[in-house]
Amino acid sequence: MSSKLQRPQAPSAEAQLSIPASMVEEFRSVCRDAWKQGLLSGCNGNASRRLGSHAPGTVCITRSGTAKGRITPADCCLMDIGTGATLLGGPASSESGMHLAIYRARPDCDAILHTHPRRLLALSLRMAGRQEDFLRLPLFEAEVWRAKLGFSPALPPGTTDLANAVAMAAASKDAVWMAGHGLCCLGRTLADALCLAEELEHLAALQILATV
Repeated sequence: MSSKLQRPQAPSAEAQLSIPASMVEEFRSVCRDAWKQGLLSGCNGNASRRLGSHAPGTVCITRSGTAKGRITPADCCLMDIGTGATLLGGPASSESGMHLAIYRARPDCDAILHTHPRRLLALSLRMAGRQEDFLRLPLFEAEVWRAKLGFSPALPPGTTDLANAVAMAAASKDAVWMAGHGLCCLGRTLADALCLAEELEHLAALQILATV
């Protein structure tokens, strides 16, 4: 029998990573609120959150095909912001490249919510590409919220072109309207990002009602 002691193996990088239960609850709560309001439906949209100061280069993001109104811990995965590698769980959302590009462009951004708001989408169809008229209303709050909105051209979802275009617009705006696609909102928390999406969706409803 060998008398040599076995050196204990260090835990793998994946074993040391985990998603805090509080973060999963934040995803579940915010995405369900967005789903209830018609900002999300079925499996569309996605959400992400920086993991925190203990792992500043890591982001938690919803998995591909996740029903956002019924998120569980298994519906979230971890990715490296710098390399784009999946560190835990997966496969990540098809729009993960867009999230990572935004985080690289906006170090102050801690959370991203990408929704498909039905009223904003309906308004964009009615506006027929007239970006200058989008959410233009003679209301004090309209200009406050519209000033936070940037625009991205119509590009195929999940592509590098879309990710780069949205990240460029997000460099100076906290919300980006993706023509023919949906809305991307940034915040310190997912709740902040949802609040911004709600305000813009509310303005879209008012503009639709005012132009009937």
